[in-house]
Amino acid sequence: MPTDAIPTPVLYLDIDGTVRQGKDDELGRFVNGPEDVRVFPEAIARMRAWKAGGGRIIGVSNQGGIALGLVEASAVIAAMNETQRQTGRLFDSIAMCQHHPDAEDPMFARCWCRKPKPGLAIDAAIALAVRHRDYRRRGEMYPPHMALVVGDRPEDEAMARLLDVDFEWAADWRAGVT
Repeated sequence: MPTDAIPTPVLYLDIDGTVRQGKDDELGRFVNGPEDVRVFPEAIARMRAWKAGGGRIIGVSNQGGIALGLVEASAVIAAMNETQRQTGRLFDSIAMCQHHPDAEDPMFARCWCRKPKPGLAIDAAIALAVRHRDYRRRGEMYPPHMALVVGDRPEDEAMARLLDVDFEWAADWRAGVT
C-alpha cells in the first residue's frame, strides 16, 4: 500500500439481526430470499451517518445454509441485492461466507472466512482498497483504530477482537447508544 494512502474509517456490519431482521427478530426465520428482506430503518440512519463522516461500509455475513443445502446461493445473492437496494446502496461491499462446519462436502466445511474468523472482513477490506485507488495510485487504508464491527451474535464480537477493532452490539448501535 502506498505510504500516502488515505486513512479511512470502515464499518463492518453483520447483516441478519443487525441491518435486516433475521431469525431472532420479528421475521422469526432465516432470510431465504429477497421476499424475506426487512431492513431496520434505524440501521439505514446509522449507515447514512457513517457515510456522511467519510467512512466505508462493508457487510459481512455467514450464510452457511448454502453449504448445508438449505438455500440456493442465487437466493442468498438476491436477498443481499435486495438488502443493498433497501438501504439505498449504502454498502460499499457485501461479503458472505457460504461455508458451514457441518457440511458434508469438505470443500464447504472448512474455511478462513466464516465468522468469528477474520478472513471475510480482511478480504473485503483489501478488495475495497484496490477498488478505491485513484489515478495517482493513492488509495485508502483502513486502520483498526478507525474501524467498528457491529453485530448481534458472539461470533461477531469475536471477529472484532481478532481484527483488533472496536465492537458494538446491533441493538445498541441502531438505538444510537455508544
